[in-house]
Amino acid sequence: MKRVRFLFIFIGICLVCTILNGCGPKMVTPFLTPVPIDPTGTESSASGSPEAILTPRIEITATTGPYTLKISDSYRFFPPTSVDPSKFIIGSSLAASPGKVWIGSGYGTIEEVDSKSGEFVQSIPIASVIEGSKQTVAGIEMTVFPSLKMEFEGDYLWAWGESIVNGRAHPYLFAIDPDNRTIAHLWDLDSSEWTQNQERLFLPEDFGTSPGKIWIDNHVIDTHTFEVTADIYMPGMTQFAYNGMEWMWMTGETGHGDGLVFVNTEDPTQGRYQTRWPFLIHQADGASGVGPSNPLVLAGDRMWIGRGISGDTPIYSLEAYSADLDQLMNETGPLASVPLLDSYQKINMLYAGNYLWVVYTHGDNPGILCQLDPQTGETLNSLDLIGDEGRSIGDVPVDLATEGDNLWVLTVRQLLRIKLP
Repeated sequence: MKRVRFLFIFIGICLVCTILNGCGPKMVTPFLTPVPIDPTGTESSASGSPEAILTPRIEITATTGPYTLKISDSYRFFPPTSVDPSKFIIGSSLAASPGKVWIGSGYGTIEEVDSKSGEFVQSIPIASVIEGSKQTVAGIEMTVFPSLKMEFEGDYLWAWGESIVNGRAHPYLFAIDPDNRTIAHLWDLDSSEWTQNQERLFLPEDFGTSPGKIWIDNHVIDTHTFEVTADIYMPGMTQFAYNGMEWMWMTGETGHGDGLVFVNTEDPTQGRYQTRWPFLIHQADGASGVGPSNPLVLAGDRMWIGRGISGDTPIYSLEAYSADLDQLMNETGPLASVPLLDSYQKINMLYAGNYLWVVYTHGDNPGILCQLDPQTGETLNSLDLIGDEGRSIGDVPVDLATEGDNLWVLTVRQLLRIKLP
């Protein structure tokens, strides 16, 4: 699960906090060739594993074209910041609004950063309102509370985080007033009021946004009134993406068949569930490779979903589908497919500047950022954000955001600005 990655990051950074020398980015070009689509699924072997047709093909060649992918600015906040020299900032999530970038730290704060200068402006201590948030780790009193995702919707910055106590994650959701820098509302997702005294089967892995609504943990929250509607069907280990046309797409553990469901954003009690979706390519054993923790992102008129097929040699790919649900139901396979360098669980994705951006967060390729054509999935540019030294000390990317003509990448100890084409 992704939250385990964050725990390893925090522990690793604490061990290497005396390492302060820099790491320079270098250009790399792991170009991936789009895969021809066989809508019948016959590219599968008898064992249910795809053949070499989906194997990533990496060509080390020079980047071509008028646009060069490069880091424009790098703002380091590790070691201590000038705002509070006693405090270390370890990045865990990212959001942006005009002129501002917001960093969720691993120690229970949200840091407001001026997007022009990279200077820290204000700190919002969200974990300080939670009883027992401080604990002693290795003899040091600290708060281990990573903000795992932040996103703007309505008048608020929404932040989902987890208090980590004795290895156990306790989830919370915050609605933050970005102008007053105050917590407008807080939900304890382990409270009896939230869970309705039901045993929790899965911790949240993500939350979704649609106009006027926040989707998380089988609940929908009105972003204006904070009214909560419970018992909305969401699969376990859910990932969300709004298609812009009144449907929330979700991947996760459904308990049967394909792990993909659609719920109407205007009436969340109405959903579309099916054991087997015809547009997903299925293997010989019936598996589609879409289920728990599969990421998805809307890019123009297409929805891209990370897919994985297990076996002796696991195969991972990104697949594009029509975002129009009526059109999708008439399809017999994905519109495009491209192999991934690593598991779909080791990437973050964002659509910005008319391109699909994929960054590898851990695994064998941490720090590699790829710019993809949102229609074909072809890799147009790629860049090593952190270099070998960054990988050796765990300074890996954790999140992406867009603001103005900038793509922002947050790593564990620095904020990177990349000018959009």
